[in-house]
Amino acid sequence: MKYEHVPEYIDKIYEKLKSQHFPHLANAKILFLINKKKMVQKGNIALGKIMKPSELVRFLSKDEAPEDGYDYIMLLDGKMISHCEEIDIERVLRHELRHTFFDSDSNKNPYKLVDHDFSDFYAEVELNKDDPTWAQRVSQTVSLIYDQEKDQKNAPS
Repeated sequence: MKYEHVPEYIDKIYEKLKSQHFPHLANAKILFLINKKKMVQKGNIALGKIMKPSELVRFLSKDEAPEDGYDYIMLLDGKMISHCEEIDIERVLRHELRHTFFDSDSNKNPYKLVDHDFSDFYAEVELNKDDPTWAQRVSQTVSLIYDQEKDQKNAPS
């Protein structure tokens, strides 16, 4: 399978981030999954991705997430989860959660997605001023791991 459930500590990181930065997600139902395949967006490795589930996925998940199923699905890179420090995983989660928006005027589904302020979010730049190049560092690490695995797979026996 391409996907698997995240370790329990990811839910704990999310709960902490939600209480600190994302009160609008108090009632949101988010499915966190590990993607075991490399995710690429615009030619760059993607460490995480948050998306709105389709109506079919919402229907199929209504037993797990009562009422209308999941409001969001977040995919996290499996190599990042296995090889990176918790602070960097927290940064990825926090960045992806910045894409969420609660539209109180929407009756059907108030949970929406928003794009970056620029190539990131102003709030994230401020929160990461102690390590401004963390994303490049983590992306390079994860990319090297994928490259090493590919080289090992293609090496003669």
